[in-house]
Amino acid sequence: MTRALDDVRVLDLTHIYNGPYATLMLALLGAEVIKVEPPHRGENVRRIFKIRGSEESYPFIMLNSNKKGITLDLKTPRGQELFKELAKQSDIVVENFAVGVLDRLGLGYEVLKQLHPGLIYASSTGFGRSGPYSEYPAYDPIIQAMIGIMSSTGFPGNPPVKAGPPILDIMGGIHLCAGILAALHLRERTGEGTFVETSLYDAAIGPLISQFSSHLVNGTTGRWGNTAPGRVFSPYNCYAAKDGYVLLLVADEVKWQTFCRVMGREDLLDNPLFATNAARVKRFDEVDEIVAAWVAQRARQEVMEQLASADITCGAVQEIPEVLHDPHLRARGTLQDITHPTAGKVTVIGSPVRLNGEPPTIDSPSPLLGQHNELIYGELLGLSPLELESLKEQGVI
Repeated sequence: MTRALDDVRVLDLTHIYNGPYATLMLALLGAEVIKVEPPHRGENVRRIFKIRGSEESYPFIMLNSNKKGITLDLKTPRGQELFKELAKQSDIVVENFAVGVLDRLGLGYEVLKQLHPGLIYASSTGFGRSGPYSEYPAYDPIIQAMIGIMSSTGFPGNPPVKAGPPILDIMGGIHLCAGILAALHLRERTGEGTFVETSLYDAAIGPLISQFSSHLVNGTTGRWGNTAPGRVFSPYNCYAAKDGYVLLLVADEVKWQTFCRVMGREDLLDNPLFATNAARVKRFDEVDEIVAAWVAQRARQEVMEQLASADITCGAVQEIPEVLHDPHLRARGTLQDITHPTAGKVTVIGSPVRLNGEPPTIDSPSPLLGQHNELIYGELLGLSPLELESLKEQGVI
């Protein structure tokens, strides 16, 4: 991919999923991302979903391609000095610690901007740095619970359900990355750095547009299963095929006419009970029975091919192993297999962003713990091998 950010250096203090996804997007756009981890143990995500026979974890590998890795104890005075020196030679610092953690270490934005007025300091937290919830601890599912995602997910009459993946960690990372790119553009105009802030709670509002609208217009809330809030479209549901499930949506009258012909149900074309979406919504269950009977006679791929050729929206419900081998994602480079120095062949995620149509490039696998200490401390800060050995013995790096 065109390396749009190859003149940008990022100090990455992020951990788990949220912040690392933002810095992964920057790295895949060409930025030099230096991931800073605690000595000896590294960041927390290194210890979950470990690959059999390896000390590496899959989440770490997937979120840290194209990054350089160093170790540094920010709780030590010497570690704080070294971090300040690195910050002075960087464009961006990114962190997703709880509110006030780096301020208490003397490494917050107010301190760093005095050393480097052009520095962009980006921070992502659970609830943000202001407001009555700002001090609350948070993880993705906690935000899902409080923001209304859980109360909107699942089926009527059943308990609330969180989304399977940590969607808000990734949503927050996307917004953090967008804020950083905006701050880089602003610095081009003003020459000054910016404090960029976002939170998972704020980022979670966007996906709730349909839920808000349903409540504000119709007074409807709750869980609607696999259909739209308030059942505003029909047919719109998940239907059982011979080999799994498909989700399909028919949103207008022209598509309904086409769909009836695809199903071989021309008898429904002029039936006033189904002629409009409003009429079909009133008979939602009856429409579902008609569609379900047609889908049940076919395999997922057959349903998709017939409906896609008729320009009707439909998607097979794929299992995770199928997605990992999805030919479309592989062809576009969104999923790639690379060789890791200790874990061997691994699957990593590429960038969904393409510049000039070029696929994302994975130049290097995730770094081993402290892999680039000599490179960064030696070449960038000019420390001697003797100084590096002393720092290592003291536990600073």
